[in-house]
Amino acid sequence: MQVAAQGDWIIADIDRMTAMSVHVYVLANVTEGRRDFYVVPGDDLRAGGRKRHDEFMASVGGVRPRNAESRHTAIYPKDVDEWRDRWSLFADATQPAVGDAHS
Repeated sequence: MQVAAQGDWIIADIDRMTAMSVHVYVLANVTEGRRDFYVVPGDDLRAGGRKRHDEFMASVGGVRPRNAESRHTAIYPKDVDEWRDRWSLFADATQPAVGDAHS
């Protein structure tokens, strides 16, 4: 779970984040008293984050203006709005895959 208290979620290292294998992320937005939750499939969050980061880098000529070494990126609520309150994704994640053995 990641919490945003100022309107966005900061990813410290986009390369590290996109290399992860987290199945489902829960993003909580507690900005200005809000209590919004976004349950996002890991592959979708990583792909969207990578795409937005690459687009930003292209818009600045491939080098961050203030810190060329920084790998951080941000995720905004508008980027994940389609997954707001999608708690059913947890039920989907706990279902055995076709062909899995049952105990």
